[in-house]
Amino acid sequence: MEQIELKNKILTAINELPFEKLKLALNFLKDLQCSNEEETQFLLKDPEFKKEYLQAKKEIRQGKTVKWKDIKRNV
Repeated sequence: MEQIELKNKILTAINELPFEKLKLALNFLKDLQCSNEEETQFLLKDPEFKKEYLQAKKEIRQGKTVKWKDIKRNV
């Protein structure tokens, strides 16, 4: 996939996100900018991480999530 095509797909996905997910996406992108490239590559090459990440994405799409207000504690 070419860089321009990839950027267009990213922009399309961003345009389809609801506001709350846009905030999460921005935070994730900022983390990627600040993260150590070596750490990022380590995670991306770890088959267990990739497996768990893909499973988490699947569960989110299926609505198998817990609301923050249901698990937060008053500290």
